[in-house]
Amino acid sequence: MASDADFLVAFLLGILPGLAILWTSLRRFDRPYVDHTLFDDRRVFGSLAVGLVFGSIASVLALNLPRSDIASLLTALAATILFEESFKLVWLNRRSYRGRFDTTFYGVPLGIGAATSGVVAAAWLSRITLYAPETLSLLVVYSVSLGLANADTGALIGFGASRQDTLGSFLRAIVVRFAHGAFLLPFLLRVDEPFAAISAATSVGFVSIVYFYVYRRILPGTLPEEIRRELRREKRRAAPRG
Repeated sequence: MASDADFLVAFLLGILPGLAILWTSLRRFDRPYVDHTLFDDRRVFGSLAVGLVFGSIASVLALNLPRSDIASLLTALAATILFEESFKLVWLNRRSYRGRFDTTFYGVPLGIGAATSGVVAAAWLSRITLYAPETLSLLVVYSVSLGLANADTGALIGFGASRQDTLGSFLRAIVVRFAHGAFLLPFLLRVDEPFAAISAATSVGFVSIVYFYVYRRILPGTLPEEIRRELRREKRRAAPRG
């Protein structure tokens, strides 16, 4: 039976990589990089908490879906993805979020929270061998993969909400999650090594490419033009002169 210590280890496996992704994503939009923080800290941590709660519900539902063969596993995976991304869509398109440029930023912690709960569920399924080095290593890679995937789609859906492009952003997020699920499928099927490790690693590679796009284009692209001009001026003033 899993102990409190096992749960703590599982939670840390999920939350630590997630917090690193969150910090990397938002640090450019906080002091000292800008004169004033471009997002609300309360909404960031509130979105993280909401993601954790919702992710727990989604994980419980996913664990109770039949997984007796490949077809049922694919159905469970598809249902979980659609459920998670639909929730992000609804949450980030509420009246107090829709049309705000900073909504894009809040999609990242929302996704990180959901990913953390998914990692905890995966660790619970692997609790018998949780402390084996190969299990811990795979769970760390899985945590990074799931964290990046959910941060990517959270930002994409948040960006769509900020631009009032609901359907387009949702479809892009779904494509990213299904492609990620395809890379991750051998890992989820618990195939023998080294194929499970290769599956997890390639899924990280895929979502890292998407994250590079999100980091370079989506997150700064959500800012109003006047703020972007101000940031460019600050960057030029801060650049060393030869």
